[in-house]
Formats: sequence, structure tokens, C-alpha cells
Amino acid sequence: MKCLSIFFLLTTASAFLSPLSPTSPTSLQATPVQGISNEGKFYPETGKVPWDPLNLMNRLDDKGIAWFRAAELKHGRVAMMATLGWVAQVNHFSFGGYISPSTSVKFSDIAAVNPFDAIGKIPEQGFYQILFVIGAVEGYQEMIQPHYTLPGGSVGDLGAARCAPEALERMQAVETKNGRLAMIGIASFISAAMIPGSVPNLPVFFTIH
Repeated sequence: MKCLSIFFLLTTASAFLSPLSPTSPTSLQATPVQGISNEGKFYPETGKVPWDPLNLMNRLDDKGIAWFRAAELKHGRVAMMATLGWVAQVNHFSFGGYISPSTSVKFSDIAAVNPFDAIGKIPEQGFYQILFVIGAVEGYQEMIQPHYTLPGGSVGDLGAARCAPEALERMQAVETKNGRLAMIGIASFISAAMIPGSVPNLPVFFTIH
């Protein structure tokens, strides 16, 4: 359990990596990447410079950086949904009715247990639905042209945001920050559930009870 918690924390910390110049290992100047908001402009908390203390991104070209930033956005979006789902589950929120017409499992049956036990109560059809939605979203994003790793491509763009460039950059920065915070949040919830007391001062509202 401790190893799993450490893994979550390490993978979460990697979310704060920002691109460095691929030609200078010690550079603190951002490498412009299409579709990524200006790191210095909207990130005053890091001193308005990209933060990569381990120099993990300094040998990547623009295509590699775009790929990793896309992965960060995906992980952040999943973490935001997971955090919201965790809070709803531990407070036993549920919809009315049955989870599907072909099963006797009610939404309230799943909401009555903790997040870990709830996974085991999801019918097989539910997992298929989840995989289908994930596959559809992933497939759609990979088919958008130009591809997000190529010049002119937009990282994380699913076609939902249509606004002025300045507003879009700010929205991208807000989403990235929220996603990073959610990755820390869901990792903290899981750690606190597996190892009681491992996350000091975490309100009982967010833990399994």
C-alpha cells in the first residue's frame, strides 16, 4: 500500500513539468508549443518561468513536448472526474432508478458503499459503456487534423472551446492548474483511504466512512 501511495505521489509530481528548451539543458525559457498556453504569463506561482527541476523535458523536441502535454491534460481531466466522483461516492450521492434495464442493480445500491467496493458492483455492461466512451473520445482526438503533435495542431482540443486567442490561453492555463490540483487530490484521497493518517488534516468529508 505504501509503495502504491508513493507511486501516485511521484506520478502526480510529474504533472508540474513544463517544457524547457531542447537545446539547452539549463535553460529556463519556455519552448513555444502550438496549443499550449504561455507558461510564464499565466503561471506566476512558479516565478513566471517553466518549472522542471529534474530536467525531464529538456531533450524533447516540440512533437515530444506536445505528446506529453496532451497526456498531462488527459490525466488531469480524468483526475477531475475521479475527484468529483470520489466526493459524490463517499457522500452516497446517487441517481434514482436502475443502472441499466437489464440488471436489478440500482444506482442507490452502488452509492451505499465506499468507492473501492462500488467498482465491484458495476455490471459488466457498465464497464463496456465506459470503455466505449473512452475509445470514442480518444479516437476522435487522434483523428483531428492536423494532429496535436504536428505544427498547427492543438493539444487537448476536442472542438468544444471557441473563443478569442487571449481567452483561450487563459482557459487552457486554468484547466491545466485544475487538472494538476485534481491529480494531487485524488492521489491524496486514495492514500488516506489505504493508509489512515497518511494525509494530515484531510477532512473526513473526503475520506471513506
